[in-house]
Amino acid sequence: MTDKELTTIGAMLYACEGTKARRDYRYDGHFIHSIELTNSDPKIVRTFSLFLKKIIQADWSRVRGQLFIYPDLNGNELVRYWSEVSSIPEGQFQKNILLKAKNGKFKANPFGTFKIRYTCKKDFLKLQSMIEKVWKTTES
Repeated sequence: MTDKELTTIGAMLYACEGTKARRDYRYDGHFIHSIELTNSDPKIVRTFSLFLKKIIQADWSRVRGQLFIYPDLNGNELVRYWSEVSSIPEGQFQKNILLKAKNGKFKANPFGTFKIRYTCKKDFLKLQSMIEKVWKTTES
């Protein structure tokens, strides 16, 4: 995959699946500029992780992982699994979020749901600029 393709894919993954800037109510007029993507598909997480590393050039020591899992899943095994998928060291994972019992109407993902989080305003704005450029190319 070329850098241009990875840029387009990463920007569109974030535009569709990422957490947008939001108001930080602890401080008047401040916003949280985290690049966050939550998904249960390892291909999406792996691709977005590669995008952060190669295109955004994220400071990898500041990238965090977090799992959303059900009580019947093994959190330690899943941290190892998602660490390998995302290239985020296990020591950079935040506390797992334990979800309530599953609703019998849907089949939950046996790998849980994974969030990749990187907080850097400069890189957040860089990503927003990439998204705008992709939208402009689709308008022509």
